[in-house]
Parts: sequence; structure tokens; C-alpha cells
Amino acid sequence: MLPHSPSNAHGWSPLNWLTALAVVLVAAATIGLFVLQPPGAPVVAKEALTESSTLESDAAPEPDPMPSPSLASPLSTPAPQPTFPPDQVDKAWPKNPPWDACPAPVWPGRPSSGSPGDGRRVLILGDSLTRDSQKPMTRFLEESGWTPTFRCWGSKRLDWGLEQVKRAKELDQLPEFVIVALGTNDISWVQPAITERRVETLLKRLGPDRQVLWVDLDIAYSSFSMQRAEWFNKMIRQVAEDRANLEVVPWEKIARDEKAARFDGIHYGTSGYRLRARALTDALDRRAVEVGTPPTTTPTTATPTP
Repeated sequence: MLPHSPSNAHGWSPLNWLTALAVVLVAAATIGLFVLQPPGAPVVAKEALTESSTLESDAAPEPDPMPSPSLASPLSTPAPQPTFPPDQVDKAWPKNPPWDACPAPVWPGRPSSGSPGDGRRVLILGDSLTRDSQKPMTRFLEESGWTPTFRCWGSKRLDWGLEQVKRAKELDQLPEFVIVALGTNDISWVQPAITERRVETLLKRLGPDRQVLWVDLDIAYSSFSMQRAEWFNKMIRQVAEDRANLEVVPWEKIARDEKAARFDGIHYGTSGYRLRARALTDALDRRAVEVGTPPTTTPTTATPTP
């Protein structure tokens, strides 16, 4: 029998020591696991935690919460658009006017824009000279901001003009500005005293608060007609001396200075009517400037649907 070595003093072999050491290490590992990961909690590997953290950092940030309705900006309301009444046509005028008459008078619902008219209305009373210059005159007037209504008929006289003023009043269509271009057909067929009385009556019906432009006569037809035209022009200027609201448009001088071509001593060609339309519009523009700017009017506006 071999003698016992000091290492085997207690009867433990090296194998026993290794076994005991292994048991101690396993026990320590078990205790450490319970400390770091309590029982019942899922065991998460370090690699899984690292990957999850990376995905969360790479994901897009959550959007901000929607603002409260009380804090949201109010919806913009579109600006109201102006509306205008429809045009009014005089139903008393013939539906199919004869060749020497103008179309039915129209009271436009939408006013023109521009200066110096500024949308103001003007009524033009006249005979065939007005009828044949209506187209260019309408264009010139609207370009200057006027809203015109024409009442014209070939060969008509002052008595017809009186009826038209009455009709316009009935329709509430007698504006602040009126252009009268009548008298050519009166001088050869009506006594001067009657003609003068009708002029006075017409001006009284228009009243002192309206601005009236009366176009004088340019006649080169016969010595008799020319003498009567000269008388009429003097008479209307004398009447204007006592009326601050009446102005005489010197059409005779304008037509002769510009050598307006006529084919019968009374009527003109296309260029002559264009000249006449331009001259009357310019006279009206000057009168408007003298009277002053009208008060601003607000058109009817359409209420937007909520």
C-alpha cells in the first residue's frame, strides 16, 4: 500500500475537486440569472434588443397630433361678387320698328366703367341724325364710362320728344344727363313760336337738376331751311343764357370746320357721323368734369353660400 500524499489528506482526489468547482460555478450562474431576469419575465437576447433599438431609431417619427378644431385657422370666405339687374327694354316700342326708327330703348342693368362717366347714365333724344350715329356714339360713350340709352326715330319733332321724356319718367329712366338732338324737322314745318314753346316745355319737364346738352343745327339744304336753322340756333342759345344746366353743343361749327361731307344738305356719310358721335361724347365728358365726380354707389352683392 502506498503512503497517503498531503493532497489526499482528506481523501479528495483532483477529480473530486474539479467536480466541486463545477457545481459551484453552475450555482453561481443560476443565482446570477435569477437576479438579472426575474422569474416569469421573457428572456430577451442582447442581439434582439440591439436590433429592435436600431429599427426604432430608423423608423419615421410619429406625426404631430391634429390641432384642436378651435385652434385651426378659419376657412377663407370668397369675396362677394357684384350682381346687376337685367336690361330693361321699353315694351311700348314697336317689336319690329320701321326702317327709320332706332331699336327699342334699352336701360342697361350693368353700368359702364371708366372716367369721366363713372358708370353714370345718359339719355339721348334724337331723329335720324342720332339714329345713324348711334353705333359709333355708343362705343365712344361706353369707352368714357357712360351708360347710354337712345330714344331716336327718323323725321321726329319736338312734340315726339316731349312724349319720350314723359315715357322715360314713367319708367323711372330719366337720368341726370340728357342730350337733345331735335329741331331739324321742326324748322321747316312748324311755326317758330310753337317750336320755341315746345323747347321751353321740354326743358321744364327735364327740370333744373338735370344736365342738358342741346345740339344745334347744321343745315345746308335751302335758303329757307338755312335761315330757319340760323334762327333756331340763336333761340336755343338765348334760352341757355337763363339756365345754368343747359349747354349748347356747337355742332354746326364743328361740322363746317372739319368739312363733314353731306349728301343731301342734312345727313352725313360714315365719317361725318363718326365725327358727330365723337363731338357729342367729348362735350358730355367736359360737362361731367365741370359738374364734378358723382358720389360712389355700391352695387348689389351676392351673398356667398355657407
